[in-house]
Amino acid sequence: MNTAVTEIPANQATELHAAATVVDGSTVIELSDAHLDRIRRGGVTAVNHTVTRPYADTVTALREVNRCRRWIDEHSDEVLLALTVADIERAKAEGKEAVIFGPQDTEMIGVDLDLLGTFYDLGVRILQLTYQRQNLLGAGCGEETDSGLTHRGRRFVQAMDELGILVDVSHCGERTGLDAMEASAKPVVVTHSFCDAMSPHIRAKSDGYLRSLGEQGGVMGITTLSGFLYYPEAPSRRPDLARFVEHVSRVVEVAGIDHVAIATDYDETWTEPMRIAQLKSIAQSKSKEHQNLLGDFGWTERRAIGMDDAADFPNFTEALLKGGFSPADVTKILGGNWLRVYGQTWKPA
Repeated sequence: MNTAVTEIPANQATELHAAATVVDGSTVIELSDAHLDRIRRGGVTAVNHTVTRPYADTVTALREVNRCRRWIDEHSDEVLLALTVADIERAKAEGKEAVIFGPQDTEMIGVDLDLLGTFYDLGVRILQLTYQRQNLLGAGCGEETDSGLTHRGRRFVQAMDELGILVDVSHCGERTGLDAMEASAKPVVVTHSFCDAMSPHIRAKSDGYLRSLGEQGGVMGITTLSGFLYYPEAPSRRPDLARFVEHVSRVVEVAGIDHVAIATDYDETWTEPMRIAQLKSIAQSKSKEHQNLLGDFGWTERRAIGMDDAADFPNFTEALLKGGFSPADVTKILGGNWLRVYGQTWKPA
């Protein structure tokens, strides 16, 4: 891969993007027509949707899953629930959006393996073990101490393997994430993160971690939140998609081209007043879990230049081509790598 800026022929990016199966590896979607319009304009086929909020109790989580399923049912001409890779392929063929259910926490389940099976039956196909803090399975990255995956956590991971749920360790502490890779017989993923060597952060992943992820067959999705792609030498400078490509290139250098993808980590339900309140809370917090999570970027600068919302997804293709990636490698990054790891984990139709 050539890191120099490359001139690309007219229409190459447009044609490549249209042909690819494009996947957003982690996002929170707004259940609205506006969301569907953004997805359509962005040429996105599938999204991993955080269908339940972190730290939700069981009843709340079930209600959130039910609400999303009813919305999908009501928009079946435009959306489908992705339970298999074949569903995503069908969505691409029919011009629909495939929604993957991927909660970012297990606290609504605890260690109840029967309840884990219930959430599988309801459509969950990706599940993050912890969200920032310690739970019954392991430690989140916001904890001062990470003692790794618990005994129950190991059994939980094995049960996920048996059911066909992809193990996500994005917000896990490093030791917990590495333990999950060891416990799982199938690839483990970091659905949304970035490189600690470039943008140090409690949510970022080290080079050693990325090597282990690649050796285990996993994939990491690179986010485009400004506070995560920040420049250490100029932390208030808003990053752009060239910075995103730099993080992608780092993963490729360390782990290989088959182990990197896209995950915007955008929350379409977030509002400006909510962001203002969050910044105040972070400024007042003494907790490692809450400090420096998303930087201090304001509402209009919270996302990387060139990727304001899902409608801008074609800009990823152009930026990757300009960054020197071949069309075949761009296709992998846009969604091919996600499809591979889904296929290795999920049960076929």
